[in-house]
Amino acid sequence: MKDILSLGAGVQSTCVLLMSCKGVLPTLDAAVFTDTGWEPKAVYRHLEWLEGEAKKAGIPTFRVGSPTIKEDALKAAMRNRNEIGKVDSVHLPYYTKEEGAIKKGIIRRQCTVEYKIYPMEKFMRREILGLRKGQRAPREAVINLWFGISADELRRTRISKNRWCVNVYPLPGLPDQMLPKAYTRHDCSIWMHENYPEINPPRSACVCCPFHSNAEWRRMRDETPDEWVDAVDFDRTIRNSGGLKGKLYLHNDCVPLDLVDLSTAEDHGQGDLFDGFRDECMGVCSV
Repeated sequence: MKDILSLGAGVQSTCVLLMSCKGVLPTLDAAVFTDTGWEPKAVYRHLEWLEGEAKKAGIPTFRVGSPTIKEDALKAAMRNRNEIGKVDSVHLPYYTKEEGAIKKGIIRRQCTVEYKIYPMEKFMRREILGLRKGQRAPREAVINLWFGISADELRRTRISKNRWCVNVYPLPGLPDQMLPKAYTRHDCSIWMHENYPEINPPRSACVCCPFHSNAEWRRMRDETPDEWVDAVDFDRTIRNSGGLKGKLYLHNDCVPLDLVDLSTAEDHGQGDLFDGFRDECMGVCSV
């Protein structure tokens, strides 16, 4: 039985990997990061540090996937109605709105499946199980796939659809308790502060993710202006995608990203209670 971590390089999966490095959790056989190619630079810097810590503990790390989500998304957005191809099936959950319409829509998200789930499954089948393309996997479960989902996020837990894989959630203790208590995201932050005070894991999400909250867009604009410019240019480029009636937007206000009002309620003297949770992603990509 192999223990493999789906590493998103965010707070929770970072905590799980480091707990394994320190022996608080069983030693992992591998940690796997599925790379879309458009994570913030801070995530890649943190990932390099994590790879170093894992190496010290004898845990191999892997980067898998096709890091081309930006290029593929731009190609898909620029295709016209008559063009077909695999790239057309790869969509981000853009917001869409027709000219003069009141209601807005959202495109079905396929990026998680194409750039996160499929590459991870392919890696496990080929590299961990040693299966050829199309070869049937054994009936018995042979991989424990760990996820960094905490006790305050139980809605995100899933049962694996693959008979050769069991989804394991060490932080809430599912299906078996491996820690003295269930860990929330806050507990993970406390544990890392006590054991690795030098790090502050960034949130893992593509630069262009439409599920960014206003707080995240504002943070990008103010702290990483080069990534903000990249996102604004991308948002402008996808606006009139061939084959769709409405225009496409990265922000749920359905206005150009650089024109969105990102001021906080606190700026208007009303506090800032809910700003960080607006249209936040459920986090199925990774944490």
